[in-house]
Amino acid sequence: MDDKPMTEPVPIPSSEELAHAARRLGVRRSDSLLAMSDALLHQSNADESSQQQTLAAIAELVHAATHDQLTGLPTRGVLLNRLEQALEAEAAVAAQVAVLFIDVDNFKLVNDSLGHDAGDELLREMSRRITACVGAADTVSRFGGDELVVLLPQADQGLVSELGALVLATMAAPIRMAGREVATSVSIGAALAAPGAQTAEQLLRDADTALYAAKSRGRNRMERFNEELHARVARRMRVETELRLALREGGLYVHYQPQVKLATGRVVGLEALARWHHAELGQVPPAEFIPVAEESRLIDELGWQVLRTACRQLAAWSAAGIGPALSMTVNISPRQLDNPDFAAELQRVLDETGIRPDALCLELTESGLMSRTTELVDMLERVRRIGVYVAIDDFGTEQSALSRLRELPVEVLKIDRSFIDGLGAEAGDTAIVSSILSLAYAMGKHVIAEGVETAEQAAALSEMGCPVAQGFLFARPVDATEIPRLLGRPLWQAPVSWAQRLRPKLGSHARRAHPAFIDEFLFHIGAPMGEKKTGSAP
Repeated sequence: MDDKPMTEPVPIPSSEELAHAARRLGVRRSDSLLAMSDALLHQSNADESSQQQTLAAIAELVHAATHDQLTGLPTRGVLLNRLEQALEAEAAVAAQVAVLFIDVDNFKLVNDSLGHDAGDELLREMSRRITACVGAADTVSRFGGDELVVLLPQADQGLVSELGALVLATMAAPIRMAGREVATSVSIGAALAAPGAQTAEQLLRDADTALYAAKSRGRNRMERFNEELHARVARRMRVETELRLALREGGLYVHYQPQVKLATGRVVGLEALARWHHAELGQVPPAEFIPVAEESRLIDELGWQVLRTACRQLAAWSAAGIGPALSMTVNISPRQLDNPDFAAELQRVLDETGIRPDALCLELTESGLMSRTTELVDMLERVRRIGVYVAIDDFGTEQSALSRLRELPVEVLKIDRSFIDGLGAEAGDTAIVSSILSLAYAMGKHVIAEGVETAEQAAALSEMGCPVAQGFLFARPVDATEIPRLLGRPLWQAPVSWAQRLRPKLGSHARRAHPAFIDEFLFHIGAPMGEKKTGSAP
């Protein structure tokens, strides 16, 4: 008689087969795991050793499917199951359920500078440190990418605050990676469940919302979810949705703010500014929708719409004999310059509208320029070869290295309004503005002062030799139909007595621009001082 068992023992899967099976399982396939385990047990030989092998294989498969391969932490599916159970049991205990979303700050920078192996080591060390901060009943899970989630089945506001502070302090200690010590930090979003009012998905969403707030408020901090935060995030999401629609349907428009030659008070240039009026949201300020456009990658489309509108309007005024020597300044985002076709597209706009390249000035923020790479410098060089000018907006608000400033192909510095506010009253602001003017002249740059609201400020700027300014004193941003009216008369004239009164206050800080330099600047802004060769340096 054949001694072969009636039922073949189930072969034990290899580790590779187990890993493959685990990958094929979804993050929430516990039912499938139980069914597989039952089938294996049912088919296994009655022999005790064979059964133990089968149970060991099942245990390995379950662990592979429920734990992250890199960090060894429970997966998202395990976290969700435990969170649902904790929420169901919440009514029986006095404490609340809490979750903390934890995300590494600037994780992409670690990967890009030190390599993905260093990034993996950072995640492993992060998981070890955070696990050491929590209790035995708590769960630390790798939720995805560089995000970890901590589940506290019994918590209160005090415990959440203590744990958040402990995690921030623990992660602040340097981590040794790739043979060097690297300082890193995390941002945390925390949410506590309202008893009986939230699902697992809603609680995680609230914590993620709080994490977004922590990131936007400077990183390396913890924010707690509340209804005010929820309303703010909901508003941001709606603004993004409606902005997409407005860009698609032409819902944005452009206003123009005059730039005035202080010596005559007449308009010599205009700045194009995007505006948006929504039927339900009302007038959405640029300070709200521009950052949303940046974050959602809509800034490229928005920037080109404004640039084309402004160039067409300048061409229309020129064709009608209105302000033929006006210049136009248009704000652009450094993100637009990341597009390798930017210069070619700019040339197409100039060809389509027929405006002179030297009548157009592209304006970028100081922070955006100073944080960019050599690719940006190369693109700005291409812009300058076309003949279009480049300006730094909000100059003086960031820490600009002089060596960096000198290598940028930038002709114009726009002094930030925060320094203009105290002119004529605060000696410190007067000294700063005078220093910026001196720096600009020494480096061969031109200057426009922004945010001028009083006659005293304008008089002080004129006394220091600043040739051009813009602000509410002269005119607010207005519709294109209002511009011809503003071109026909001086918008400001300083009484002689003010200049005489200001002179002693300025003292040694004051510096007049050389008349030749002012003439050169007027060439830049398009004043009728003669012709300028396209693409030539100012």
